[in-house]
Amino acid sequence: MQNKKDVLSRVSHEIRTPLNSIMGLNFMIEENPTDVSLVSDCAKKIASASAHILSLINNILDMEQGGENKMSCNPATFSLKQFLKTLSDIYQNDADQSGVNFTFTLADPFSEFVIADKYILNQILSNLLSNAVRFNKAGGTIDFIAEDLGQTDGKNHTFRFTVSDTGIGISNDQLKRIFTPFSSTTTQDDAAVYGTGMGLSVAQANAAVLGSQIHVRSIEEQGSTFWFEVNLPVPDAVELPATNGRHELEGACILIADDIAINCHIVSHILESFGCKVEITNNGKDALALFASSEPGHYDAILLDIRMPGMDGLEVCRRIRAMGGENSFSPDALSVPIIAMTANVMQADKEKSFAAGMNAHINKPISPDDLYTVLASLRRN
Repeated sequence: MQNKKDVLSRVSHEIRTPLNSIMGLNFMIEENPTDVSLVSDCAKKIASASAHILSLINNILDMEQGGENKMSCNPATFSLKQFLKTLSDIYQNDADQSGVNFTFTLADPFSEFVIADKYILNQILSNLLSNAVRFNKAGGTIDFIAEDLGQTDGKNHTFRFTVSDTGIGISNDQLKRIFTPFSSTTTQDDAAVYGTGMGLSVAQANAAVLGSQIHVRSIEEQGSTFWFEVNLPVPDAVELPATNGRHELEGACILIADDIAINCHIVSHILESFGCKVEITNNGKDALALFASSEPGHYDAILLDIRMPGMDGLEVCRRIRAMGGENSFSPDALSVPIIAMTANVMQADKEKSFAAGMNAHINKPISPDDLYTVLASLRRN
């Protein structure tokens, strides 16, 4: 029972700390709305704090799925270079706020695109980088190095990722249990900021899903180095996604169904930035009626929240698909892309979406990059 209380206390601390930052930064924006520099700086810090909360939530879910051996790999083609640059920018900002020197090195030559599960790779690296900042000292350093070691077999390349810091280090005794769940190397009484004890365990479990293993060497009061290698397919020129800017969705008509008005507002704004036309409804029944009464081909895609009162997103999808078939009055009912846009993020939730007839499953909070990639890919196909 005491261990459970300790875990809950740690999780509460890890949520409240960035949440406190978000609320404080939002107050600063409200008090100084015309200070463009301050507003921009606050927005970057809010994004960073939000990323920490999301990472913690993902860690909790991954712990649950890992314990039930339900973690799965969902590979897709993406720019590894851009992914690493975005990730390093987040932790560069965190390091700057902590007075820590952060260096990101992308060793040449380095492949642009890979086929991998971006979520899993993000979870591993985010946990390693977060710890490097958290357990460092003012004036310390962090070196984040990504290397493409070259082709191994077929289209696979071996990539090595290394995170080194000059932080508090880890004792030999602690190193023996560093990847054990809830075995944080610090306590609430330590001067250093303590963690939940989930991060490294989740990172190691995620590495295993990719067929890899995280290694570590550390000296107390001198710092730590974590690294892992993973074999990832590098697509040839024929397989590369289009890189002609975000113009593929211009003029596309997208139907959004979500019972939370602010969600509709945010997604609508994102889609309009892509050049899309947007129609919105706040319930499943109206979404079904709008599609049924539309001309064939009117909607280029439909975004459905899963948990809506009355008729949920899964049922809407099933009924739209049921309108299709030979001699149907909705010839595009079987072909129109339907995407789940939901906070139901477990693997079982994704399986339910696809079983209902969805083409894709996008997790909330919505990433503009992921939304564009999914919609553009579905429109191409």
